[in-house]
Amino acid sequence: MRKLLVATHGRFAEGIGETLRLILGDSQPLEILNAYTVLDFDMAKTAKEYVSGLGEDEELIVAADIFGGSVANAFTEYIAEGKVHVVTGLNLPLLIGLVSSLDEEGPTGEMIQNAIEDAKEGIMYANQVINETMEEEEEDF
Repeated sequence: MRKLLVATHGRFAEGIGETLRLILGDSQPLEILNAYTVLDFDMAKTAKEYVSGLGEDEELIVAADIFGGSVANAFTEYIAEGKVHVVTGLNLPLLIGLVSSLDEEGPTGEMIQNAIEDAKEGIMYANQVINETMEEEEEDF
């Protein structure tokens, strides 16, 4: 069984989680971790609690905001154990892809790679796309 934790600096996790629920509905299977929003927050301790709380047949997918940041780094300490997957560069298309794929059969790493590729395809410079479309339409006349 896969669990999904959205873990970010500040309240980004909470905000993107709310947006996800607005789009897909309130019953989305994810947990939210707003790091460093309370005094004396201990990221290493918090990560350890999440990982130690995993059942024998559970895997944790951590969707974090930035590679090399303290939130992602705290969870990368547990990758070698084989039950933790850390994905960085969090955005809404990536989160939708991860949530939508949680129950898919197959290796978790492949599921994550597919969600990443789909999210990358959604990153576009709209001005360029529109200009190229307009140029193609002009050439057709």
